Amino acid sequence: MAEGPESGIRETVYKQPAGKVPTPATEVSGTRVGSVEAQTVLMNRSSADGVTAERVSMEQSAARGIDARSAQLDRSAAMSVRSERAVLQRSQVTQVSADDVRMVRSRAGLVRAERAHLEDGSRVLVLAGQAEGDVRPTFDLPGAAAFGAAAGVALAIAAALLRRLFGRGTR
Repeated sequence: MAEGPESGIRETVYKQPAGKVPTPATEVSGTRVGSVEAQTVLMNRSSADGVTAERVSMEQSAARGIDARSAQLDRSAAMSVRSERAVLQRSQVTQVSADDVRMVRSRAGLVRAERAHLEDGSRVLVLAGQAEGDVRPTFDLPGAAAFGAAAGVALAIAAALLRRLFGRGTR
């Protein structure tokens, strides 16, 4: 990565772990951007509304949406991650949809994955797909559907009771 204390967006060269060929990359450091589109995006202490790339690597950063072939988040947060492979380390994601997900000390609301591997106390509210490791989802897919149905019935009953008690303005 490029060195220097300045914040901003710049083109740099990135050498992938276990890779021998340097790859051009867009580096976002210490700033907020609307959206970033590139082959490889590296984010450090930054935030973005949207990130689209083949490979995304985030450290201490946040994004509303990530669409990538490969996404790696370290001490980062995202609202939505769509990728073939996602690795979350000490990160939080509202929703992740990927073929393969690996979570280490991370939290997610909804995980949809063909394979999910959870480690070191990672937590998932709803998990749809195959999982291995330290897996303790709050709800699986059938449990989430049952909870949603029960919550809907409870809200309908509460609304009917409130209408009956307070009327609809017809006096």
